[in-house]
Amino acid sequence: MTGVVIFIIIMVVGIPMAVMFAGAIWSAVFGMFTENDADDRAEGTPYSLDS
Repeated sequence: MTGVVIFIIIMVVGIPMAVMFAGAIWSAVFGMFTENDADDRAEGTPYSLDS
């Protein structure tokens, strides 16, 4: 019975936390690589908020 309780706690608490941490790490890595690309593409953009 103790094993069942531990398994349920891991399923309810552990797995969602692991998914959220994996998503946070993925977002940080993906943002780190795309930030420079966005800066490079916006470098010569003749867009203005005044127009």
